Parts: sequence; structure tokens; C-alpha cells
Amino acid sequence: MVICRKIKNTKLDPLFIFAFRATTPQTFKDVLNISIGKTVLLDMWGTWCAPCLKEISHNTDSIKNYFKGKELDYLYIANHDLDNEIKWKELIAYYNLAGTHILANKNLTRDIMTKVKGIGFPTYVIIKKDGTFVLSSAGYPMKLDILFKQIDEILNE
Repeated sequence: MVICRKIKNTKLDPLFIFAFRATTPQTFKDVLNISIGKTVLLDMWGTWCAPCLKEISHNTDSIKNYFKGKELDYLYIANHDLDNEIKWKELIAYYNLAGTHILANKNLTRDIMTKVKGIGFPTYVIIKKDGTFVLSSAGYPMKLDILFKQIDEILNE
């Protein structure tokens, strides 16, 4: 399959920041603590999740272009993927997902999804500079105009 060859031949960029098992946050509070002082778009996704990959493919460039030069960071947390580390890295490189990446354990996934009241994947959360957060109103499939407006309002608070 052509896409598989393209994925395997894509290289990781130094702009990709990884948190591995020894330093991976264990709770959503840990995630919020590492985000203090920054506005962050959190993408809860999985390598196995077709809707996640579709959203990444269709929206990542538009989101990053719209917020280019603005103070928005990106955090990608892969869920149910502890056995898919190679595929995880390949997809990060393939989709050029510059930002911070966490390979979540079951407890971290459960804690985040419970606290944000997420019901499936993908789930998008906007973390504010003060450590509070809101679930994205953009829905699925993502309505970019709604996401842009919601993040703009938070950046202007």
C-alpha cells in the first residue's frame, strides 16, 4: 500500500516533543500542571481510530496555519496505543504533528476523559493559561469556524 511506504519513510522532526513512560503524566492534573502559563489545544486520539486520523488529515494544517504566530501550543495524547509505539511515531511524523506527545496509559486516558466529560475519540480540549480547561464545542466532524472562535476568545481573555 502506497500510504504505508510514505508513513514509514517520513522522519521525525525536532519540533516533536515526546513524554515517555518514566516521565509520562499519570493524571489529568499532571497534564494541566505542565501546561500552566500556556494555552494548549489537547487532541485525544489513537493510531487505531479512523475518525481521529481523518480529523488530523483534514484539519491539522488549517488549525496550525490559522493560529500561526499566536500563543497556542499543541498536545497530542495517544490512547490505547501502548503496544503501537512504532506506528504512533510514524503517524506523528507522517502528519507533521509538531507539539508535545504523550503515549497514555489506561489510567491517564480514563482520568482525562472522565474530567472533560469526553465520550469518544477524537476529543478536543482547550487548556487555558491558568490551568482550567473546556471541552471543544467544534464537535465531530470538527467545525473549524467554531473551534477557531472558541480558541480566539480564550487567547483574548
